[in-house]
Amino acid sequence: MSARGRFLEAAAGLTSRAARRAPVEAARAGSLFWAWLGRTAARARAVGREIATGTTLAPERWTDYLDYTGTAAAVLLVLQAATGVLLALHYEPHPSLAFASFSAVGTEVPYGLLVSGLHAAGARLLILVGMVHLLRVAWTSSYRGPRAGHWYTGVALLSVMMLSGFSGYLLPWGQQSFWACVVGTEAAGALPVVGKALVHALRGGPEVGGPTLTRFYLFHVFLFPLAVAGLLYWHIQRVWRTGVSGPPDATARPDPKACRGCGACERTCAFSAVFVKTGQEGRRAEVDEAACNACRACVFACPAGAVALVRDNAPVPTEPIFPHNVLRRSAAVLAALLVLFAGVYFFRGLAVGHKVPADPLSTPDRIKPDWYFLAPYQVLKILPSERWGLFALLAAFGLVAALPALDKKGPRRPEDRPVFIRVFQASVAVFVVLTVWGWLS
Repeated sequence: MSARGRFLEAAAGLTSRAARRAPVEAARAGSLFWAWLGRTAARARAVGREIATGTTLAPERWTDYLDYTGTAAAVLLVLQAATGVLLALHYEPHPSLAFASFSAVGTEVPYGLLVSGLHAAGARLLILVGMVHLLRVAWTSSYRGPRAGHWYTGVALLSVMMLSGFSGYLLPWGQQSFWACVVGTEAAGALPVVGKALVHALRGGPEVGGPTLTRFYLFHVFLFPLAVAGLLYWHIQRVWRTGVSGPPDATARPDPKACRGCGACERTCAFSAVFVKTGQEGRRAEVDEAACNACRACVFACPAGAVALVRDNAPVPTEPIFPHNVLRRSAAVLAALLVLFAGVYFFRGLAVGHKVPADPLSTPDRIKPDWYFLAPYQVLKILPSERWGLFALLAAFGLVAALPALDKKGPRRPEDRPVFIRVFQASVAVFVVLTVWGWLS
């Protein structure tokens, strides 16, 4: 047989084997899909049963209601996605069409002014609510132990949302947004070695122009939403698994009569605060209250339900998830939506920079980014060089992101850690002062 014949015979054999395997592969893929769907449905039913029958900690002080800012942020994020999809239906990501299409949404599209206002104001409120939620967690040191992952995903989520806001700030292609993008991308050039390449990659060229708008549009409607969705799912999943942290002044306390001494609480404690001792009555768990962080890991791990949170020698009150906790979180979401609609109505004329089309040949007198970038922008202005300013900002961000690694153990009550609280208050005050300074300058 010739070489050509042998080649044709081998090709026919491969084709026949592939044809025989195709139905098997299709059936296997179908079975894997239905298995995944079944596991997802089972998890959804388990979550539903836990919501219907489970309990959680009840708020006692007004500051406890700040824990619900996470739920409000998640709902605002869903609203951002919905309004963003509606705006994308009418937006043209081209330098000669972007400003006109953005303006037409508010003048020609039914309810377009409301939708664009909700999207713009919602982005600003979302960052504010996310920051308040992060500050609440930092104030109570709820990032320790099993909740370190919550902090990392939360910081990453807030960072990506801020970057998404920066990319969306350019899309109206107004004078203020254009020059804010010029200044913002120039700051990245202060990085050593990779600075110039990074600026060129962000802009798609040496200057801000059409390629920049296309890239920022891709970032804003595709890459950043995917990253936010993944981080949000991971964050919520971890929070649901570990539950909310107990009050800073609470401690775990086992019931000696119900304790079996199995050691499950000792194995799950990340602070070495729970240990099992053998006494006259057998093995019993004990807690070092000075080291306990009320993370509730031992409460969930105890098979006998013998460990509970105690504050002032009284059990920390709990409440059913449904309907009590659900109604409280719904009230927090409603309050956030009321603030959002009030902001859309009363402050709809503040975005003056979006009312003037971008002009690359005319630099405005005052270039301002969005409010949550005013403080970093002011740091870059007051320090002698952009490189030092960028290093200062990166160092501050690194310290915030690494808090669980820097602050692992110790008391959580603000009164028992005055140094941390003073640094915390000073940091917030500096951020507020720099933000106001940047707005007024």
